[in-house]
Amino acid sequence: MFSNNLSTKKPVIRKKTVLVPVSKTTTIGTKSAPTGTPGRPRDRNRFTLTQTTTTSLIKQRPKTVPSRALASVRGVKRKSASPGNQFSDESDGDNDSSDLGASDSDASRKRIKSSRSSVSSLSGPQRELVCPTAFQEDTKRLRIVHGADATSGKHESKYRNAWDHGNVQTCELQYPSRSRPEQFQLKSPVTSDDYRPMEDIETTIDTIVRFYLPDELGIKYLQGEQGFQGRFNKARAREDIFDWLSIVDDFNALLRPLVQDGTIESELRKQSTIHLDWIKRILNQIYVRVVSPDVRKLSSYEAGSDNVYGELLPRLVTDIFHKTGLTHEKIFIDLGSGVGNVVLQAALEIGCESWGIEQMPGPCDLAELQAKEFKARSQLWGLNVGSVNLLRGDMTNHAEIPGLLQRADVVLVNNQAFTPELNEQLIYMFLDLKEGAKVVSLKPFIPDGHKMAERNIESVMNRFVQRKETYYTDSVSWSWQGNGNWYIATKDIRPLQMFEKRREMLKA
Repeated sequence: MFSNNLSTKKPVIRKKTVLVPVSKTTTIGTKSAPTGTPGRPRDRNRFTLTQTTTTSLIKQRPKTVPSRALASVRGVKRKSASPGNQFSDESDGDNDSSDLGASDSDASRKRIKSSRSSVSSLSGPQRELVCPTAFQEDTKRLRIVHGADATSGKHESKYRNAWDHGNVQTCELQYPSRSRPEQFQLKSPVTSDDYRPMEDIETTIDTIVRFYLPDELGIKYLQGEQGFQGRFNKARAREDIFDWLSIVDDFNALLRPLVQDGTIESELRKQSTIHLDWIKRILNQIYVRVVSPDVRKLSSYEAGSDNVYGELLPRLVTDIFHKTGLTHEKIFIDLGSGVGNVVLQAALEIGCESWGIEQMPGPCDLAELQAKEFKARSQLWGLNVGSVNLLRGDMTNHAEIPGLLQRADVVLVNNQAFTPELNEQLIYMFLDLKEGAKVVSLKPFIPDGHKMAERNIESVMNRFVQRKETYYTDSVSWSWQGNGNWYIATKDIRPLQMFEKRREMLKA
């Protein structure tokens, strides 16, 4: 038995100091490493800048710019302007602010011989740009509408002599081929909307110097005291008609020997694409000679009907060609081709087989005249182009359209003003397209938010995959403002087949 009087003793805590051996550090200022691990030596140059040369940095850069970067640069949206009148004077047609490289500044006149503005072949042989007959010795006189034809005869009242000179002066302009030169009268339009022959000559010379001359000559005659455009500007400032004429003579004297000795043909063979500025120059020459004098034919349409006329400008058309992968080995169709501008551009820029159909009589007449001028003028420029084929009639019941759709690779439908009934009829026509063919439109054929489901398994829309693209509002001409978007619908029946198989599995 224990006594309650025993006192409780508190536990005693004893402290003992134990010495633990620590390994020496090998470097001052460096943290000690565990036993058996050597210390990290100090780098005396750790705060010294690396001696890297500019050359080595350049070598480390990728040699090519990723295509996505290029696309993002081109896709930057600028402040849009109101759509301009396509039927304007020569300078307006060539200086559309929405086009790449279309500025009139001296900085824009560079030696550019290839560009994304023109589509190159993605596979297969490269396109041959040289026209076989343009450099033959026995080249016949081409039947073109001369610049002088556009300022004389029934058009004479619209013009006055340049700088009010007493007598009308004439001149010839040699082109980069063995074809005979074009005739011009040096006149100015009474109103700013009419053809300007002197600006036509100046811009044509600038285009030839940029894209046809050897590099050393091109640089020499684009800038400096011998630059043709600078000399033209000085003659204009003095209103010296004879000095202006002497500049044209100097250009002809420079170009003709280069054509005769094969230099121009050789330079052209080095290229396989056509820059947008080059394309616009040729198309504009045709337009102002053929369409502009009879522009009243384009205003006779019924408002609110499917027969509303409008034009797409070259910059937008070039983007369409690029994003659809159109090449010279493929077939292009423009349903509702108007005066044929896009059909001509496809044949010129891409070199492909190009078709168009239009039913309005006025645009049809002008389209046929443009096609005739295009054939001769492309030879004048020494260029080999694709075939141009124009049909008259209703696109929904023309006998040749079903067969063409079966062969087509890219179909353009400017359906901005089409009725819903016509758009619905067209999408059923597109069932004749081969798999992978693309339909380009300004209004979508497939509504936003459309999804394939069991309830709409039979819908024709399920046979197409559609994506939206953006364009600048000033890329559409005077007939409408445009909503800033265009669409590519690719025929692809594989998703429908996959869904049908899945539905059968669900039933099982």
